Amino acid sequence: MKNSGLCLITLFGGALVGAAIAMLVTPKTGQEMRDSIRDFVNKEFERVRCKCGEAAHAHDVVQPQ
Repeated sequence: MKNSGLCLITLFGGALVGAAIAMLVTPKTGQEMRDSIRDFVNKEFERVRCKCGEAAHAHDVVQPQ
């Protein structure tokens, strides 16, 4: 479980760094950039949520209760 927490922290940290770099180098307006960041974050949260669901399902298959 320690690796899972570290993986999530790394994922969110990388997303934040990527968003910060994008804000610095993009020619988009503020509203366009906020919309892009919001879309990216929502997509990544959904991806993480799916992976967590898959991991929980795999755990239940291996160790049924």
